[in-house]
Amino acid sequence: MNKSEYLRKLDELRLDKAKYCILSGGAMVMHGLKERTADIDIKVRPDYFEELKTRFSFKKSPKYDYLWELGEDVEVAVQEFSTDEVEVVDGYPVIKLELELEWKIQHNRPKDQKSIRVLKEYLNK
Repeated sequence: MNKSEYLRKLDELRLDKAKYCILSGGAMVMHGLKERTADIDIKVRPDYFEELKTRFSFKKSPKYDYLWELGEDVEVAVQEFSTDEVEVVDGYPVIKLELELEWKIQHNRPKDQKSIRVLKEYLNK
């Protein structure tokens, strides 16, 4: 999905922008570093996740112990984070790209190699 499709789907969830942040491909799309992303990846604090469970039906993801799936194209990482880790891009909370790069380097998945190069280049400018 492109940026407008991504934001439309995200807005349909009606999430509290003070209680989540956009991660992964979505962060790169928000910054114009990628044209499209396959899914919506967000991070929410554990207390907000408890609230969201009253509105949505989540399924445990097999990928990571902190990851949950909402339908086919939304992944929710349930982890604490501080406002210092987030920046606002076009009115949406987005994880800072330095932290996104750090995560991708730490996990070093083959699918992230291009994103690592793009993020390094962008952040070095």
